[in-house]
Amino acid sequence: MTTYRTRPATAGFDLTDQSLFAGGFPYGLFARLRRETPVFFHPGPRPGADGFWVFTRYSDISLAAARDPGAFSAQGGASRVGGGSHLEDLEIGVLAGVMMPMLDDPRHALLRRAFAPALCLPDAEARLRGFADDLVAETLAGGTFNAARLAERFAVRCVSALLGVPARDLPQLEYWAASVTGFVNRRTGEVDDDSRRVFAEILSYANALVAAKRVRPDLDATSVLARAELPEGHDQPPITQQEREVNFQHFLLTGVEQPRNTIAGGLHGFATHPDQWRELRADRALLPSAVEEVLRWAPPNPYNRRTATRDVQLRDQLIRAGDKVTLWWPSANRDESVFAGPDRFDVARNPNPHLSFGHGPHHCLGDEFARLQVRVLLEALLARVAEIDLAGPVRWAPNSKHTVVLDLPVVITRSR
Repeated sequence: MTTYRTRPATAGFDLTDQSLFAGGFPYGLFARLRRETPVFFHPGPRPGADGFWVFTRYSDISLAAARDPGAFSAQGGASRVGGGSHLEDLEIGVLAGVMMPMLDDPRHALLRRAFAPALCLPDAEARLRGFADDLVAETLAGGTFNAARLAERFAVRCVSALLGVPARDLPQLEYWAASVTGFVNRRTGEVDDDSRRVFAEILSYANALVAAKRVRPDLDATSVLARAELPEGHDQPPITQQEREVNFQHFLLTGVEQPRNTIAGGLHGFATHPDQWRELRADRALLPSAVEEVLRWAPPNPYNRRTATRDVQLRDQLIRAGDKVTLWWPSANRDESVFAGPDRFDVARNPNPHLSFGHGPHHCLGDEFARLQVRVLLEALLARVAEIDLAGPVRWAPNSKHTVVLDLPVVITRSR
């Protein structure tokens, strides 16, 4: 491995410091990086630890890394002993190399094809609309409320319906969702005994539900995950039980986390830009573009990691085989060369080629289901709410892997 001693021109920050993200994604810092040092090597978090490349501009992320899996591996590549989509190396064969976002083609593409029917929920819009209407009516009855909690409860109900989770297990899923963000404690941004325990509980639950659906399948995503098979003629071994269980876990965690955080971030956008809520209420034809603007404005993933599989020259930098590369999606979504007035929340924005679902072969498989969730919850609020205003300070999780609104106290003015 090459040892780099370079620092960006705008030194004085540390992207591995979780507290840097405790006020939300640091858009101001990344605007400066796009201008002054759009591709740079960031030192490791401690002496002897590997550093990583940081990509901040839309073109570099979308055209170079996200669309060139031959040069930038989601799994890890032969030059490292670990890999995956997190900054820290994950052991190959546990999550990296097993979970779809941490897997390379051809197996990645074949698993996507096999599991894609899992995202087809029967009567999806009607069911999600029912969840949204019930939760919004219940929530608004209390006056001031935590909009992040509304987004969380809605996301849990949606993914439970998708996965065929029994109704009796819904409180357990809500507890898990309120406790952890991915693998870490939701409130602290750190891995601790509680987050390890919850992660183990989720994994155990995944194993049991996948096994049950394999014996008695239904019209749900878990049944697809439990019984899908790879097509013949691709020289690939059959889907393993570990792949079924780990990808159920992926569907469950991201199915809660991603829509929860984007919806909460979008409601924060409307609360801090009241003119945009009024504009949307006045012209419901803007709803499709409003959904896309919420997605651009509040992407749930700050970064995904890749591993360079060969030497790559990008701008004036030489990226060596085995180097870690990080793709910062929120920075791409505010790139001035692509978006006019990128720091303006604009429900009429068009075009809006945001990268909130990733790009290239690893583009999010559940993008349309996620769009549907954002739309039906906005519709439920539009039918009842004239104004959304902040009612107190907003709290964000100190987390560089997920942009999490912990507390979003709002007060609403009801429609007449």
